[in-house]
Amino acid sequence: TRELARQLALKTGAPLIRIEALRLADRTPICVGTTWLAAERFPEAGRIYERTRSMTKVLEHFGVRDYRRASTRVTAAIVDATDAIRLDLALGRPVLVVDSTDVDADGKPLLTTRARFAAERVEFVVENN
Repeated sequence: TRELARQLALKTGAPLIRIEALRLADRTPICVGTTWLAAERFPEAGRIYERTRSMTKVLEHFGVRDYRRASTRVTAAIVDATDAIRLDLALGRPVLVVDSTDVDADGKPLLTTRARFAAERVEFVVENN
């Protein structure tokens, strides 16, 4: 989409890799995340993630040793049918939606993620040090 292309500083229509991940705490679903990466820069990222279960290790595989969060936006929404099943939530329950973009040391976008958290199971604490 245009929005994904903008977030990743790519041309609209550029091939992407999508990684879907379900995060659990004590076997309870907490979060569903969708991460998008440029297929040209990160070929086989999905297979590497499947093996390592770590986005940091995926990036290290492609020579990215350091990266930072460039933006994070937290909003609220009502769970959709697909995520309700994944998160074991009733339809109509709230989720916290976290949209984020990570960049390399030069500020070039690496990946963008939309994570949906079961709002009744998490607490976010933001500290400034």
